[in-house]
Amino acid sequence: MRRKRVTLLRSPRNGISPEKVRALSRCKLSINALLLLFCFLIIQPLGRAQDAVPQGNTADSNVPQVSERTRAFLTHSWDEATFREGLAIIQDQNETDASRGLALEVLHSRRLKMPAEERKQLLEESTTMAKSGTEPALLSAQAIRVMSSMALTMEELGEASDLEAKRESAFLLDAAQDQHRDIQVRASAVRALGMLKVAGASPVLRSLLSDKSNLNRPEIARCTCLALQQVDGASAVTPIKEILNTTQDSSIFGTAAFALGQIKVTESMAALVETDSRFAGSGSCDAVLVDMEDVILATLSNPNDPNLIPAISATRHLWRDGQRERYIPLLRTLITTAPLAARKAALERLIEAAGQLKFEAEKRELSAVLPAIDNQPQLDKYAQRIQERLSATLLTPSGPQAQVPSVKKGAN
Repeated sequence: MRRKRVTLLRSPRNGISPEKVRALSRCKLSINALLLLFCFLIIQPLGRAQDAVPQGNTADSNVPQVSERTRAFLTHSWDEATFREGLAIIQDQNETDASRGLALEVLHSRRLKMPAEERKQLLEESTTMAKSGTEPALLSAQAIRVMSSMALTMEELGEASDLEAKRESAFLLDAAQDQHRDIQVRASAVRALGMLKVAGASPVLRSLLSDKSNLNRPEIARCTCLALQQVDGASAVTPIKEILNTTQDSSIFGTAAFALGQIKVTESMAALVETDSRFAGSGSCDAVLVDMEDVILATLSNPNDPNLIPAISATRHLWRDGQRERYIPLLRTLITTAPLAARKAALERLIEAAGQLKFEAEKRELSAVLPAIDNQPQLDKYAQRIQERLSATLLTPSGPQAQVPSVKKGAN
């Protein structure tokens, strides 16, 4: 008996007719182009989008339109003429803004596959568009991003020197600070300064972060935290920490936490631990602290490190397999070598960590700690707590009807 073949084309539940599915299957759009087309169809309408609606088109006039010429460009197999056609669309002021932006993005997505001469042309065209002053804000912001990306790519490929890659630094610095420019353009310029690691950008970026009007303004504060981290490295901890401590915007807090997580030094680790309780439940600090194991363990290995107590607290965020086995021995060492306050913090953390184990495993772990504190009178209360826990017994039902109330581990 032949098995009946069922395909997507026969399924009425997907909401697409078989004819449309067949048409899509024949389409030669690349995955990148499809994604870009989708993005342009859901963003806010650009300047001349309404003028591009063909006569008799019943589509929503608020949706940005992509011209037939651009659609043909997207569906055409890539050949020697494709780059020139894309460049012509970008330069054509009669094209819709959505079409020009889409063509720019498609060419940019192929930057590693095109010849050096074409990369140079794309850099020049995106630079012209970025600096023109007459382009719509979204196109200008996009052009700045493409310009900086192309400059960095050409530097990495040996087609441009560091100086040549940063030749538009003055323009970017001016655009980032100019409050008369659209906020998307300013944000794009800030990102470019970070991407290109423009050394002279540090004062500008620090000024943007210290400006109280930007404290809860995610369009500026988020990209500036990231850019400053890229430009200044470890010296960016203090201004980013200030944002982490004071912003009332959870998205800015999350980005500042991420930026500090990329600066893998004890000061950034301590800042993340100290602000972990802000925006409870966001998980922003936890997400980066788990990747700072090397910093945390190095700090635990130095009993005189000024950030030792934050490092002890940071072990709560080391939840991945194998991390516990690496930090527990260091905590045990600290209870005999560290200053008193750190010894107490290490003991609290060891008791807490043991309480998360099964009962017998908890007792074994606490038994290993007790001998180290028996001769330390300042830690008598911890020794007493451990002794009480070791003398405890696990109740078991005495009969078929007996029940033992369940208590969360470590609740007592």
